[in-house]
Amino acid sequence: MRPRDLIELLLLSLLWGGAFLFTRAAVPEFGPAPLVALRLGIGALLVLPVVAWRGKLAQMAQRPRQMLVLGLAFTALPFWLLSWSALHIGAGLLAVLNATAPMFAGIVGHFVFRERLGRTRAAGLAIGFAGVALLVSGGNLALKTTDGALALAAVLLAAAAWGIGGNYARRRLGSVDPMVTTVVSLAAASLALAPLAWATWPAQPPSLRAWAEIVFLGVASSGLGMLMYFRLLNRIGAVRAISVTFLNPVVAIVGGALYLGEAITPAVVGGTAVVLFGTALSLGLIGPARAAPAGSA
Repeated sequence: MRPRDLIELLLLSLLWGGAFLFTRAAVPEFGPAPLVALRLGIGALLVLPVVAWRGKLAQMAQRPRQMLVLGLAFTALPFWLLSWSALHIGAGLLAVLNATAPMFAGIVGHFVFRERLGRTRAAGLAIGFAGVALLVSGGNLALKTTDGALALAAVLLAAAAWGIGGNYARRRLGSVDPMVTTVVSLAAASLALAPLAWATWPAQPPSLRAWAEIVFLGVASSGLGMLMYFRLLNRIGAVRAISVTFLNPVVAIVGGALYLGEAITPAVVGGTAVVLFGTALSLGLIGPARAAPAGSA
């Protein structure tokens, strides 16, 4: 990997890992639906000119039903679940649990699409979910509210939705440019959540700091972050680009301590290490299946 690509990968991890920090910080002032609708809408507006410049606008009308399913079930819903969960649990834990999405993708690929998982990747799934159990059991976590346990389940449901959505997009929208799929799903999700965002708009005007965090989420994480990810996909391939999955939780845990004052406990560090090791095995990034991308045979 060239130094330029490594720098971009690290920068992308800052943008995406930082998203968990700023979601956790801004959601108490905005609420889940307004935050997600604004974030995804800004992201769609930033990516749309790039789609137009590449001459791909015509593809936005392809497979409208499948695009709508991707935008609502596999974009709006998981983003809303993640943002609601941020009211109740910390940014680092959000990022670690969200990193299980590739494991859910592997399960769906195996049981639904009959894709061979293999012993190493199956062991990775078992290890990864054991790490999740280690994180959430035995009072290891300092949950923010009494709904913390429900929030843990909601984050895992969001990760499952992203895992299913990845398989769905690959099989139903494989002929559509991924950047087109991204901008349509972001726009559809934002528009779908707009009425709920309007109905739940906060009575107390959000602070300037919260607005700055929303701008970061929309411009940096959803807009520039997606464009950088597509650049990396083209230059270094999917297997290397997906390594950002393992950097995001580190950024969120360290940033959560510095920006939000969240504690870094031995249980969190140990559970995170087990989850990420299991995820790496399930993706085939280490072990005999190293060359296989997530969800492949």
